[in-house]
Amino acid sequence: MTEKIKFIIIGSGNIATTYLSAITNITNAQVVGIVSSKTNKPETLSSLPFFKSLSDINIDFDAVIICTPNGLHHVSAIDAASLGKHVLCEKPIDITLKSIDKMINSCKENNVRLAVAYQRRYSSDNPIVKKLIDENKLGKIFSVDLSIKNYRDDDYYNSSAYRGTYNIDGGGPFIQQASHYIDLYYWYFGKPVKLVSQLGTFVHDIEVEDHGAAICVHDNGMIATITASTATKPGFPAKMEIYTSKGYLILENDVITHWDIEGVENPTTVKSTKNTHTGAATASVSDTTNHETVLNNFIEAINNNTELLVTGESARNATEIILDIYKNQF
Repeated sequence: MTEKIKFIIIGSGNIATTYLSAITNITNAQVVGIVSSKTNKPETLSSLPFFKSLSDINIDFDAVIICTPNGLHHVSAIDAASLGKHVLCEKPIDITLKSIDKMINSCKENNVRLAVAYQRRYSSDNPIVKKLIDENKLGKIFSVDLSIKNYRDDDYYNSSAYRGTYNIDGGGPFIQQASHYIDLYYWYFGKPVKLVSQLGTFVHDIEVEDHGAAICVHDNGMIATITASTATKPGFPAKMEIYTSKGYLILENDVITHWDIEGVENPTTVKSTKNTHTGAATASVSDTTNHETVLNNFIEAINNNTELLVTGESARNATEIILDIYKNQF
């Protein structure tokens, strides 16, 4: 059964425009309205009806896409679930485990699907590396270095009052810009059993970190480092270096750029990354391919009760690792 799913987008910032653009490429999806507290409609969304809240909506819809600030995700998810509407949430799922658990439980109790847009899991070469790890083709992994060195200027943090705050953003680059890659790290290697971190604020006038690093230890002995920043000019593509008993590989912006694994040919499927969004210096997204993957999976799950790419339970783990990084500073 394939039915057209009618979406309400909650939030009217930059990422809402990304979803609107992605849905134009999907035949069995339609955005029918926007929920926003803004008094001025963004031009990119102005053709759609605006509502102040979900309770104000007077048209039919099936699901919501939550594009509000991080710490408000649970509010919209619980409201939508109580109306019997399915929920697709932007990353991170939320900023506290208590809020996340409320979201998950509310969606379960109301028998609606809860998906989270951690689309980096299915970007370029990332799923290939996951399969090789699961099949133990890479040998014993003993070292991983994950680096998300972005740059955001003062205008970014000044664009909204919640940016760079603990109570709404949830923190700095670890929970914001690096969240996608910390989720990818979890997907590959699981959660560390021990970690320590050091965070600082160096070039922005904000209350949260703009640069930091963590050292992680896993139950198999693997030692990893995670660096996250919005202070490193001009901004660099995310990089993951994986060292094993059979050699090494390096992923840059989801693409294998270096490969030397004994007995295994380089499996990259990517010929060019010329137009690929890196997120290094801007949050704006022009290529919506990965978002379309998430949306198509979400629609299929609603229509045919199939498996979600990233569930609320799975997405919870990235936030848990990030909160541990914030908690376990030297």
